[in-house]
Amino acid sequence: MWKRLNNRKIRISSLLLLAGFLLYLAIPPGAIFQPDYSTLIKAENGEILHAFLNSREQWHFPPEEKEVNTKLKIAVLTFEDEGYYRHLGVDLPAMGRAIYQNVLAGKTVRGASTIAMQVARMSRPKSRTYINKILEALFAIKLSIHYSKDGLFRLYVDHAPYGGNVVGYQTAARMFFGKEAQELTWSEAATLAVLPNAPGLIYPSKTSNALKDKRDRLLLKLHQKGLINAQEAELAQLETVPDGLIRSTSQAPHVAQLLKSQFPDQDILQTTLDESLQRRVNLLTARYARRLAPFGIHNLAVLITDTESGAVRAYVGSPDFFDTQHGGQVNGVTASRSSGSILKPVLYALSMDEGLITPDSYIRDLPTYFDGFSPKNANREYQGVATAQDALIQSLNIPAVRLLNSYGLYQFYGFLKAAGVGSLFRSADDYGLPLILGGAEVSLWDMVSLYRGLANEGMFSSNFLIQGEKPTTGSRLISPGSCFLTLEMLKELKRPGSEYFWERFTGARNFAWKTGTSYGHKDAWAIGVNPDVTIAVWVGNFNGESNKNLSGASTAGPLLFEILQTFPNSETWFEKKEIHFKDQSICSLSGFRATEACPASTIKQVPYGMKPLKTCEYHQFRYFSRDHAHQTCSRCWDGPGHIREATTVYPPDIAYYLRLKGQYIAPLVSHFPTCPAYQAEHTLSIIYPNLGANVFLPRDFDGKTQAVLCRVGHNQFEESVYWYLDDHFLGTTRENHSLPVHFKEGWNTLKVIDAQGGQDSKQVFAAVAN
Repeated sequence: MWKRLNNRKIRISSLLLLAGFLLYLAIPPGAIFQPDYSTLIKAENGEILHAFLNSREQWHFPPEEKEVNTKLKIAVLTFEDEGYYRHLGVDLPAMGRAIYQNVLAGKTVRGASTIAMQVARMSRPKSRTYINKILEALFAIKLSIHYSKDGLFRLYVDHAPYGGNVVGYQTAARMFFGKEAQELTWSEAATLAVLPNAPGLIYPSKTSNALKDKRDRLLLKLHQKGLINAQEAELAQLETVPDGLIRSTSQAPHVAQLLKSQFPDQDILQTTLDESLQRRVNLLTARYARRLAPFGIHNLAVLITDTESGAVRAYVGSPDFFDTQHGGQVNGVTASRSSGSILKPVLYALSMDEGLITPDSYIRDLPTYFDGFSPKNANREYQGVATAQDALIQSLNIPAVRLLNSYGLYQFYGFLKAAGVGSLFRSADDYGLPLILGGAEVSLWDMVSLYRGLANEGMFSSNFLIQGEKPTTGSRLISPGSCFLTLEMLKELKRPGSEYFWERFTGARNFAWKTGTSYGHKDAWAIGVNPDVTIAVWVGNFNGESNKNLSGASTAGPLLFEILQTFPNSETWFEKKEIHFKDQSICSLSGFRATEACPASTIKQVPYGMKPLKTCEYHQFRYFSRDHAHQTCSRCWDGPGHIREATTVYPPDIAYYLRLKGQYIAPLVSHFPTCPAYQAEHTLSIIYPNLGANVFLPRDFDGKTQAVLCRVGHNQFEESVYWYLDDHFLGTTRENHSLPVHFKEGWNTLKVIDAQGGQDSKQVFAAVAN
């Protein structure tokens, strides 16, 4: 009875044990490996541009959905588990042979671990004991039930150790052979097959032949089994084994750091970068940086995008990421720097939409004062007037400031914000009119978007780096016609070096470009665009150091065109669409809307939808006495007569500078002296300095004499007054007639004139205050 009871207990226990084992096998194993992979930054074609170590300081590339290389699969199974497709995770005959041989030898001379058992051991590493071996075997059976053979094999090769900190067959193929795993030869496949067996012992080195010997034995076995022929085996054995890791240089370190911070949880970041172009630009920028270094210029940045879409094709944040002495890890593409003159093109385009100018319109280029701000041209000269096209091409500062004042500071600031310039952190008032001359901080990234907006008919969208990412788009901010005319103007900007005579060469590349140099020579910019590509270059020093060698045209421009020359020749240009233009009669002299007084005019195409263009002010109808000695009006023409004639009227300030340039300007006769409506000698008067007053010149801290604020009174509130000191033109005032004047020691002649010919002058004696 007791015997039957014991047998029953044994049967019940056995059934429970079997049920527990079956239940164990039935429960899915869950996640086998915790995902901890290197982050890969890839080019558009899939090439790796940069790789990060994982949290364990390992090179472990994330598994990709690609079929395992057939050669590698055959080599691994031949070396590790020939019965792989015949057993359920445990090869019992092989295990029996291994135990028998190990017992006879008194030590471990043979193993019997299957692929499934190795996956079990790698996922749950434990010390090598017989108990742990049994546990591995049980887990291997469980894995074999829940995974397909191909899936289990893939788990093995994706997580196998290949020596040092290299994990996974795709990582090993890259690190040891510099190629994709799909491209492995028989020799390379055999090498990777034997490495996980003892990665610490046979880790590739120059002093050990163990790796080659083990690989060659596997190749011989493959030949003996008829898996490769004799010639393949012989040629494979002639190949050398790797003697270390192939550490490829990062091609886009700044992009990698940027994307890693933006997408910390993504293992593979597929970018829009053109791998070939990125490499070319890296070489060009490194070489160009070496040329600039002797001149004390150590940093530069380049951004290249597809013009239409905004996809980034090349991105160089600095010429040397590891140049710690000169801040090589600073990202020059996103860093905010003084804009110099690179905002001018969009102001000119906006001003055309506003009806302020056409490319042929005159803009004053003469001494100008705005509440203490007096802009100067880079060459410190004045032309009197310049056409909008000449002012933009020559990057004249005074016309740009006057244009911004006419267009509206707040309106322009609002446009920049709407166009995506995200670096403006101050108010419009804080920037003031110097905004157009570099008073604002902008980034290379935003400026590329801005110039792309001009190229895309006024539609402004953001650039993007991640493949498949959709850029943000906004409404049209500038008319297509104004954009086209602005690009046409920029195309005429003279190019540096061998590109100077670009129009004479066949297959010449059309390119609209603009340069900029910040105040103090701290930043040099060059940005260009055509229908295919937008290229932007910044050159300077990240520490903000001034350098007289920095200039947009001579420092940034040459690199811009070196990069452009690497692109295929293309004569494509932006299409001029007639629907975006309308005809307008334009004065041949001033470039403004022609009036009846203009002696010559021409029909020009102006942007469709632009506000009414300003009328020409340089040609006016005036009334003259019969002898043409004076101008007359209805209050005085009864005696001298009145003859209505069209005449060219240059304001005195413009006439002064045109005469300096050698242009003949016919003098304008004065108004009839006894006219009751206009007495020239009483219309304006110098209020300070007073007649006979002595002026004392105060000294500044540096010893230089300061200006004296002079004032004039005029009986017409809106009349313009033109100031001269010793026959040298000083500037123009309107409404508030006060101007700081730098007198010389001794006698000075201060003279003021209004547009009607009225004038006043004072002899002023200036002495330096003690």
